[in-house]
Amino acid sequence: MEDKLLVAKTLLECYPHLDDLYEVLTGSSESCVHSGFYAIFPSEQMSIYERLIRYEERKVGLYNMKYLVEEAFRREKSAPLSLLKEKYINKRSMIQIMEKYGVSLRTCYRYLKRGLSDFCRGLENAGFSKQRLLLNFGNEPLFQTMLTKVIREDDVERLEQERAEEKKKERVASCLACEKEKEGERKGGTPGGVINNRRTPLPHGGSGHGCYVV
Repeated sequence: MEDKLLVAKTLLECYPHLDDLYEVLTGSSESCVHSGFYAIFPSEQMSIYERLIRYEERKVGLYNMKYLVEEAFRREKSAPLSLLKEKYINKRSMIQIMEKYGVSLRTCYRYLKRGLSDFCRGLENAGFSKQRLLLNFGNEPLFQTMLTKVIREDDVERLEQERAEEKKKERVASCLACEKEKEGERKGGTPGGVINNRRTPLPHGGSGHGCYVV
């Protein structure tokens, strides 16, 4: 997956947690204000107010992140983007999305992938490139956690695709060997794998390949 898509997906992964985290930070800010009234030493007061500033800065960042995600959805309109919105904004499960739109799981995943590209384009149209997103949100702990999660999932998906491709090549090579063996038997006039007019599997080199040769 391209880097800009990884960053865009990270924003979507953050979205369901933004409201709850905002409330937690609000509570932490209020605690700092309360503690500041009872602080005795100036150094203690300074430490409390520095924490308060950090909490408030994070709250601003979370608010901006939420607004940006929703703005990107407003700027772009497409069927794949609608499914993406169902998953991340409306917090629907894959089964619920499949039932609502009457699509298969495979189609659902394909549309979500296309929707992510549309969402990324919406971010860019709003003036947020990958670099600007990282500049604005890269220091937010929630964003960092979700980015790590997204990258790890992408690595797993890529490995699975590579393994599937290797298995596909092995099947193709095995079937080609089967075809050559069948052609050789035809030229030699041997009955091949036909025994009593029934098909029998002919293994290749002891591999137990399941092609049936007539």
